[in-house]
Amino acid sequence: MSRKHEVRKLTNLLRVFLKALARYVALPLQLIHRLFRTLLQLYSRRRQFLPIHRDGIRGCLERVAGSLQPPILPLSNRTQLQVPPLSGSAANSFVSLLPVHTPTSTNHGQQLPPAAPVLSQCQSAQSEFRPTTPSLVKRYNKNATIKREVKLVNIPAVTRDYSDTEDSGNWCARVHPEGALYFHDTVRGIYTDSYMRDERRRSSMTSCIDELLALMTCELQLRSGDIELVVELTRTQNNHRVCRYYFVDHPNRLLFWLHDIPTARIFDGVLGVEKWSHISEYAIQHQYWQHCELYPSDNLPCAQLLKELKEVVVHASAEVITTDLSLSPFDSDELSKILDLIDRFEDNVQGAHYACVIVRFMRYFSRAQFFNFCGLPEARLNADQPLFVKEKQSKLIVALSWAINVALFDAPRSHMEELRRVWVDRSINSPRWKNFNSKLSSEWSGITMYSTVMVAVDVSFLAVPSVTIQNVGSVAVISTYISLFCIVGSLVVSLFLTRQNRMYGQESADAAVIFLTRVTGSVFGTKSLATVHGLPYAMLLWGMVYFIIAFSYQVFTSTPIITIATTGSACGTVALFTLWLVSAARDFHILPWLQARLRVFDHKCRILSQTRCWPRL
Repeated sequence: MSRKHEVRKLTNLLRVFLKALARYVALPLQLIHRLFRTLLQLYSRRRQFLPIHRDGIRGCLERVAGSLQPPILPLSNRTQLQVPPLSGSAANSFVSLLPVHTPTSTNHGQQLPPAAPVLSQCQSAQSEFRPTTPSLVKRYNKNATIKREVKLVNIPAVTRDYSDTEDSGNWCARVHPEGALYFHDTVRGIYTDSYMRDERRRSSMTSCIDELLALMTCELQLRSGDIELVVELTRTQNNHRVCRYYFVDHPNRLLFWLHDIPTARIFDGVLGVEKWSHISEYAIQHQYWQHCELYPSDNLPCAQLLKELKEVVVHASAEVITTDLSLSPFDSDELSKILDLIDRFEDNVQGAHYACVIVRFMRYFSRAQFFNFCGLPEARLNADQPLFVKEKQSKLIVALSWAINVALFDAPRSHMEELRRVWVDRSINSPRWKNFNSKLSSEWSGITMYSTVMVAVDVSFLAVPSVTIQNVGSVAVISTYISLFCIVGSLVVSLFLTRQNRMYGQESADAAVIFLTRVTGSVFGTKSLATVHGLPYAMLLWGMVYFIIAFSYQVFTSTPIITIATTGSACGTVALFTLWLVSAARDFHILPWLQARLRVFDHKCRILSQTRCWPRL
């Protein structure tokens, strides 16, 4: 009988617990269900923004590539560089480009001049020419081909010549300072990453280059150190030969092509670009610097480039020191190291190693200037300045965001302000990104410590003799249980976010952009990430609130009147000072607010009294 009595008692206790749990949890679950159903309906109706797919998939998304841009037309110049199939002109040997409009325009295809003659020649030779950029060169994503086996057992005696016996024809093998092997035709000024010691591949490369050069006119001739060509052979899934190429104009520091090239390969997802000076001086020049880094040449004026780099670095260092709104892609410590490195350069800085170092830093600064619309009336002058028109959100999304912000004790709003300083116009400021992640790690580490303490406090409160198992259905016990759930949830979420921050927080700006683009691609946008970042703090506060409810119920329900009066006055005083400090921290002052409301009320009363007295007059 005793065992049946214990089972019946446990059953009753479980029934009471389930009723209390349903009472406290049913309504929030219904709200969450309706919220997610509404979000799914909105998301299904929303237009999908697909990321830009690059051919080489070597470069990372440095911006949000979410819209299509019109293609860039081949280079043309009336005085020097001309291509017969196309017409157009540009001053100072500039790339002839089609005007770029915003994605709302629907007549880009009508503005493109046909390039049928060029395409017909390529198709007749059973090869396809695809314009590419240095950021898409397939140097850093090659497949592994070396087998784990011993191929050379002994080195012959008295061996003094270790040169390779394979013939590469007119191509000279070059070794990049990073260790990559590429080939250079010094006579015509052609570079390639394809292995030219393979006779079959070398024959295919020769035929492709001949076909490509046949499209050029006499005015456009290859000259090493002046007009150069980069070619790369690939194969499609149908085993169709593809020739990826781009031309380099060293005197003008730009690239050009003989076929149309989509601007998405050059703009990296930056929208609103339409000025040719902005494109040539920063977007294409960024690609030019990357070419010089991939294929360093002895003809580069390294001394002049070093002087230009030093001027840029000195200005960026002064800007970082004097303001915290600097647009520099490097922080103060990194700029100091760059200056120390530049000072170590000798007077004679010719050589592949020197050239790679100089042009790499030039590439970073050129890319930052392109992202900030440098040289335009709309240029970004500080790191907090947005350039694009803010899109209007639906009233439902605004209302849901406000409700979530209130339910989470205003934590999403504070994190949203920090994210806006880092994720301006959906682009990353690298120094701010590092500081932002260090702050997040410190905050979540502190919340983890507080959550551990609160778990011990809740468990200790349940062990108090007055809070026994007989009062399992009381407000004190149920509130303590909910407090424990909230605290444990805060602890788990803090540990998970800290781990994620260690994985993604120390990544480069390019990897950070990919991560932020993925997590902010919902209907709520950046607010969703801010809400996730504020969850540990909000759940910790909810745990404290429920513990205060449980403790207050235990104190004020079974104590004498004197105790209630004393503890009640002390509790009211503490609550008053706490609310005062919270309002001051949120920049909300009660007295000025009350005075403003009283003035408005007094003004309305006077107007009402005057309107009542007017008919009598």
